[in-house]
Amino acid sequence: MKKVLLSVVMLIMAVSVFAQEQDQKTRVPNGYQGFLEYGNTWHVFDKEMPNTINLSTTHGFYFADHIYAGIGIGFEFNSDCVLVPIYANMRYVFLNNKTVSPVLSLRVGSFVGDKVGAYGDLGFGVRFASKKDFAVSVMVAGTYYDKVRLYSYEYNEELGYYTDNERLVSPSGVSLRIGIEW
Repeated sequence: MKKVLLSVVMLIMAVSVFAQEQDQKTRVPNGYQGFLEYGNTWHVFDKEMPNTINLSTTHGFYFADHIYAGIGIGFEFNSDCVLVPIYANMRYVFLNNKTVSPVLSLRVGSFVGDKVGAYGDLGFGVRFASKKDFAVSVMVAGTYYDKVRLYSYEYNEELGYYTDNERLVSPSGVSLRIGIEW
């Protein structure tokens, strides 16, 4: 797991250096932009929590060429729980007029699901832009969720009825996301 994350971070850094050497120009994003992202989260802080799949969409506007602000909603799920983060998103595109540019993203909000709690996400990635109003991004992010109490029911053959089990888990982890921007 650590080797995969280290490899992805190294790849992002290499692409960023390559992007600085390119001389191609793309359309500088301005006005409304929408994002759709798919990713996986590895729960490195709680080994009992299965890895989750996450989908999110964010809608907002670019201000001052490099800065994006928007609001979004996500859907994160696995076999144990479903979480729905609702957040405000700030993005900074470092080289917004280049084909390949580094991106920094911050999401802050709360989540609903089995419990309501705080949500935060800090990501760094690479944006691959076209000369039109479209881009693809790859991002590595650290995601924070408040702890969640999960319930499960098991049939106890000795007692002849179901018993309920309760455990407190941390859905926080490290995410790898791929997204599109239009």
